[in-house]
Amino acid sequence: MKDEEVIDSIMVKLSKPVGRHLYGVLGSYRALERFSAKLQEAKALDGRPFPKPLSVNRGILDTIPDEEFRKLVQDEAKRPEPVADHVKQAFEAFLRTTLQKEGLVVLKGLEMLFAYNVDLNALRTMAADDFRIILLLPGRRDSGKIFMFPGSGPMTYNLPTNLIAEDHLWELRD
Repeated sequence: MKDEEVIDSIMVKLSKPVGRHLYGVLGSYRALERFSAKLQEAKALDGRPFPKPLSVNRGILDTIPDEEFRKLVQDEAKRPEPVADHVKQAFEAFLRTTLQKEGLVVLKGLEMLFAYNVDLNALRTMAADDFRIILLLPGRRDSGKIFMFPGSGPMTYNLPTNLIAEDHLWELRD
């Protein structure tokens, strides 16, 4: 789809006062950057410009104190589960705080969530009624599945099939 068509579709979905408000936009990193710039030129429902995309990776890292992070990195090879759990908790804290403050957030940079296999259900449960989330997802749709980070190497990541409703997910053209 064209960027403008996606923005128009998002605006229609955002106008609904209640319900699940988790949206995803798929594309290459380049297409997502272009889309992000156009989205910020558009006006949200309250008349203000759409918010600048926030990096989830940065939000997680900013939530974990430096000394604690150093300790986690040192112990990661021996005990990866506590690190993954810590990343999950930091993500949920970042998401909750940001939504409470902003109401509508645009998120990018979700690589840490996939690298640590973090359960993404917090996105679904928190994105309801007054809290709205737009995810900028570097990925593509193929055979009914969403492949994240295509061409990034031998590891493959899929977006969980029930995370985002089909009519809340758009794919950009390059």
